[in-house]
Amino acid sequence: MGDTVSVSGSRTYDVAVVGAGMIGASAARHLADAGVDVVLVGQAEPADRRTHDGVFASHHDVARVSRTVDPDPVRAWLGDRSVPQFADVAARTGVTAVNPVGHLWVEAAPGLDLVAASGDRFGRECVRRDAAATAEAFPFLEAGSGDSLWEPPPAGSVDPRAHVRAETAAAVAAGATHVEALVGSVSVDRGGPVVVSTDAGDITADRVLLATGAFSGHGDTPAAGLDLEYALHTQLLVHLDGDEVDRLAGMPSIIGKDADPADDFYLTPPVPDLRPRGPGDRWILKIGSPQDDHVRVGADELAAWFRTDGDPTFAANLSRILERLVPGLRDVGRWTTSCVTTYTPSGHPFIDWLDRDAGSAGAPGAGRVACAIGGNGYAAKCAPALGELAAGLFLEGAPGRAWPTEVDRGLFRKRFAG
Repeated sequence: MGDTVSVSGSRTYDVAVVGAGMIGASAARHLADAGVDVVLVGQAEPADRRTHDGVFASHHDVARVSRTVDPDPVRAWLGDRSVPQFADVAARTGVTAVNPVGHLWVEAAPGLDLVAASGDRFGRECVRRDAAATAEAFPFLEAGSGDSLWEPPPAGSVDPRAHVRAETAAAVAAGATHVEALVGSVSVDRGGPVVVSTDAGDITADRVLLATGAFSGHGDTPAAGLDLEYALHTQLLVHLDGDEVDRLAGMPSIIGKDADPADDFYLTPPVPDLRPRGPGDRWILKIGSPQDDHVRVGADELAAWFRTDGDPTFAANLSRILERLVPGLRDVGRWTTSCVTTYTPSGHPFIDWLDRDAGSAGAPGAGRVACAIGGNGYAAKCAPALGELAAGLFLEGAPGRAWPTEVDRGLFRKRFAG
């Protein structure tokens, strides 16, 4: 995760980024590249999630879908802007996060028409097929009766752990400091610096970015009370051996939209299992499903969910979808895991100042504490661009630094519940 240092109370940073996940690490890299003296603070991945009593992070996962095509034009723009950044960070650090196997979106028209339009907009040279042609192109799949749109590489999947390692390493190489610690509070004093209190000591900074994901309600910070809802996800992970991986050669990441929303799914193709284990290589295929059942719960309830294996009933439905999608799949083991997606009312992250009136533009640099919270299920594929937007809050007024005209800033304004 880059060079990690201990807390020193004698130094005041320009910016402290609290939350070393996909967006926070990216924001730290952008700030460091701009010459900002930045410290990135976040807790390390739990050694044992069943007994862990701190916060969790959704990027502790094997793979996420990576694509540009999207029915939402803002998400498509952010995905397109992230593509060269994924490649740049990999080149700078030697840590490759993207698995460029292509992406397949399966849906009946007119839904697929919107997805195809985004591919045309960004010149992705996507290939649209009817059900018969899809079966011919991917003979190991039974993708249903809808049409499909295939986006070529570098679409595919992204390893979120690897991306965070790469962004952190790039930030440190550009001059950032990385501290592994759990943040308990963020205190703003009008007459002095912002104080970030951690279990390793206090960190002071002129300004702070909170990129704390689902755990924005943990501790005492200005992010408490944001208008957030959560989906408690169950994911099915499937162990495959080398022979089955060879049979599935050419499998892209997949998003499937069905007439029955209960059968919607996302799938990431086999990636090597990097966990220590006995003889014999293994790969992991992952399948999950979006959930419309959003809840408002506190950090303690979210942590309790992360310590479970998810919902067995939901896992059984995922097994049914997978068996229909990949007939005759030969696996050597299956297990489930829990995850959380954070949602905002607009469907886009809150990337805004927390201590400035959201209805007014304000003067550049007027804020002390900003947030980049609420991935809405698409942050992984757009993390470099979302981090760029968050870093841009602190760089406004600098030459060439302005909120991009392609993105409606109002969609990213903060909102508190109630």
